[in-house]
Amino acid sequence: MKVANYLSLVTTGLSLLVATAMGETSVPAAGQQLVKRLATTAITGQKGAVLFANGKPTSCEVALVSNLIGYVAANCLSYSADGTVDMSQNYQVMLSDGTTTSLGMFGVYSATAHFKYDPTTFANNVALLKFNSGGTRQWKNYIGANRADWTSKFYVSRGVANTGGSAMPAWQPAQAVVEAGDVTSQCAAASPLFASNTNDLLCTTQVITTSSACALPYSTIYGVRDPNLAVAGLYSHSVIIGDSLCKYTQIYNYYTLLTSYLEWGGNVAKSTIYLFVADVNYVNNNNPNFSMVVPSGKPSGLVVGGDLSGNSPKPIPTPTPTSSSTTSTTTSTSTSTSTSTSSSTSPSSSPTGASTNSGQNTEKKGINIGIILLIVGLVLLVIAIIAYLLYRRYKKRKEQNQGDLMSMNGDGNTGHQDFIRMSRGSNMAAHNGQGHLNVPINVPYERKGYEY
Repeated sequence: MKVANYLSLVTTGLSLLVATAMGETSVPAAGQQLVKRLATTAITGQKGAVLFANGKPTSCEVALVSNLIGYVAANCLSYSADGTVDMSQNYQVMLSDGTTTSLGMFGVYSATAHFKYDPTTFANNVALLKFNSGGTRQWKNYIGANRADWTSKFYVSRGVANTGGSAMPAWQPAQAVVEAGDVTSQCAAASPLFASNTNDLLCTTQVITTSSACALPYSTIYGVRDPNLAVAGLYSHSVIIGDSLCKYTQIYNYYTLLTSYLEWGGNVAKSTIYLFVADVNYVNNNNPNFSMVVPSGKPSGLVVGGDLSGNSPKPIPTPTPTSSSTTSTTTSTSTSTSTSTSSSTSPSSSPTGASTNSGQNTEKKGINIGIILLIVGLVLLVIAIIAYLLYRRYKKRKEQNQGDLMSMNGDGNTGHQDFIRMSRGSNMAAHNGQGHLNVPINVPYERKGYEY
């Protein structure tokens, strides 16, 4: 029984340690089934950010990864003639603490568009920003990655009211709507890019109607897994069946999902990108060189995208940025180093270029070897404990048997009497006068006092 109890305790500890080593305990909870669906007001609990250019707010939101980095649509940035991001536009990000509370305005010191960003079709329409958040507290944000986890989708827009002068702009209440209806076939008919990349783009016809009766697309999309939600994509562009956002028959709004660009972003940021999943068996796209399929067809309507606030400083040039000219930095603001915290549910950061895959493989192999060594060590510990307990039992029984043999093999009647006394107690009381015992000498030895 003692061996079984020890084994049960050790096995339980082994299971917990292995689960922790495999990262299962760090995966966000899937949540319980609720009677009420998650309300759109839950968006007020999520951190967000808006991109500023030359001191003016744009309609572009930033999908925050941490207090130092975030994603933005590449067509929200301006570019120089050589295809590099024009950092003279004085980019800033204004951070929200989830409600109308501001975390401050911070200068962007590095902007990197995806090396396959196509400003004509808006394929791979993502860029990574690094900003200096000064002495603010450190935190991380999760990116919604697995569409199969989601119970619904929220389309969300945050905005600020620019008060002018030196006063900090004020956050306006976030607007959110639950996705309604499946318009996949209509969206595919309007956009060859969407039809060729349905795993990496989402589409909706839902818009915000402004006071001037013009339509404004929502800025971000959140994946919802009751009672949790996480930012999952950014507004890319729209195909308008009509003349403009103010005069149209139909508008199809397309959103770039970030899941396939997390490994690329981790390489650029030299930091970990955290993803939100409920399925512990989910495997994210870990190819840092992923890019969309660019079809030859053209959209069936007018295409608009990027900053739709009217503050866009410069049109996007025709040349497609290359991998060697997509990153721009500025030394006009102080820089700070991103801090990375390891997570078993996040892609690994590794150097860009030819060494990317080898670096990732080496890190993953190291993690796997560490887990294997941990398991082997714990198994050996269990075996050692069992062997020790069995040895103690064997030693105890051996000592008892040796004591019995010494009693049986002693000199003269003393040894004989000792043996019988141990066996029959008070029956060894006297001789019959002839030197013989009153009891037979072949009485079986009764072992007592052992625990089996």
